[in-house]
Amino acid sequence: MKWTFAFAALSLVLLNSSLAAQTPPNRAAALRMLKGCATRPISRGCGLDTIDYLVGLYNRGDRSLLQPLLVAGLSSDGALSELLGGFYSDVLSKHPRLFLTSIRSRASKQQRDLCWMAGAVDGSGMDTEMLRDVRHSLRVISAPRNDQLSSVARTCLANVNRANASK
Repeated sequence: MKWTFAFAALSLVLLNSSLAAQTPPNRAAALRMLKGCATRPISRGCGLDTIDYLVGLYNRGDRSLLQPLLVAGLSSDGALSELLGGFYSDVLSKHPRLFLTSIRSRASKQQRDLCWMAGAVDGSGMDTEMLRDVRHSLRVISAPRNDQLSSVARTCLANVNRANASK
């Protein structure tokens, strides 16, 4: 009985230290780790915990994190893409002009890829209500030809539609 308790306590300590090693200690460390997400192969501790931590900071108001999180998505795959796609779709649906402004200066292929990721969400595509709202917002923004975001909105709409072609 004493050995079982000691083993359980040791396991708990090791689990907690393992989890602590995966979660970035602060914003600066997380941003350093995030740079590893933009390389092939992924390096420097980039992982789901880093992305999740930074998305949490963004959701609490640190809007300066949007650009680095967009950069990470350009070379992500697998679970990172799913997590970032969900984040991008959330930003696009709640703040479409901010999302479009953030990708406006990127190459057109990168714009298409980021909008497709937003449309794909976690791979399942946008739910019906979100897709309807995003399509509406992007159509409204793309309508006036003199709006600096109109061409980006058209590109984004085409790729959101492509990611949701079965809907």
